[in-house]
Amino acid sequence: MSVASLQHLKQLDDLIAASLKAFAADTLGSRWCGKEHDWVNTYAHSYLLKECAPTGPLYDAGQVTIEVGVPQPPGYTTLATRRDLVIWAHPGVSCWGEDWRPIHHPLAILEWKVHRLGRRNRKQPQEREWLRRYTQWQAAPVAYAVEINLDCTPSSLTCSRFHAGSEILEWLRLTVNDFGVLPCSPSEGEL
Repeated sequence: MSVASLQHLKQLDDLIAASLKAFAADTLGSRWCGKEHDWVNTYAHSYLLKECAPTGPLYDAGQVTIEVGVPQPPGYTTLATRRDLVIWAHPGVSCWGEDWRPIHHPLAILEWKVHRLGRRNRKQPQEREWLRRYTQWQAAPVAYAVEINLDCTPSSLTCSRFHAGSEILEWLRLTVNDFGVLPCSPSEGEL
């Protein structure tokens, strides 16, 4: 990997970490309620887009897409699948070529899982395996598995990072305690 590519990857990691930290600081200790798609949309529109910078890898809001197709690694029955949040190299890109085959690959994929009180998302192991296989198949993109765990005390946000087939488990781990706010007790209203 070239020095420029490594710098680009570090910039992307830094903006993802910064936006997730700001998001966690505002949401983990609050009484805000939402399902997975609500968390993804709030994060994307209110936190990630603030990281757009003219000289960085995320330079335009049009690079950020939600619930869009990406090519699947070999071994899956369909050629493409939807991912929660995808960052493309340029605004307005999709995975589709002129013949409607998935040929374009993103800069980054963020796959989300939200575990609510009494409702753990059981698809998490399959999603992690998919991210591992995808980044092994396509070495340039980076992927992140973001988990919001509201089914524990303190509530937490963890993010694992996938690149070139390897995984850094809990690349980022934040709890409500990291921000000096007191968690809501179940009697006060769990998220």
